[in-house]
Amino acid sequence: KIMTMGDLNDDPTNESVLKTLNAQQDQEDVKPQMIYNPYIQMLKDGFNTLSYRDAGNIFDQIMLTYPLLKKADKEGYFYYHAGIYNPSFMTNKSGRYKGYPLRSYNNGSFTNGFSDHFPVYVYLIKEEKE
Repeated sequence: KIMTMGDLNDDPTNESVLKTLNAQQDQEDVKPQMIYNPYIQMLKDGFNTLSYRDAGNIFDQIMLTYPLLKKADKEGYFYYHAGIYNPSFMTNKSGRYKGYPLRSYNNGSFTNGFSDHFPVYVYLIKEEKE
């Protein structure tokens, strides 16, 4: 059971993720030795973890291997849900960058913000033997 995560500097639909890693959008398509990427659908639905030149991207991703999808094992930890943490206090409320992540620094000055990326997360659930 493996999760890989990070700022990939590529969207889930870029060749590096979709073709090189053979990441799958639908859990049903994931077979042993394959990876599931829940952020493919989120990008298609218009979500983002960062914005650059008024275009949204999901460079921050968490991908999971087949055993975490509860197809092989009957107990242990399994994938339940993925998301992007983007509460209003972490979002620019006005101006040119309205809706963008509230950055920590802008033009060399501390802005009392957080990051130029929204964090990503996954929920795992634990199944125990009956």
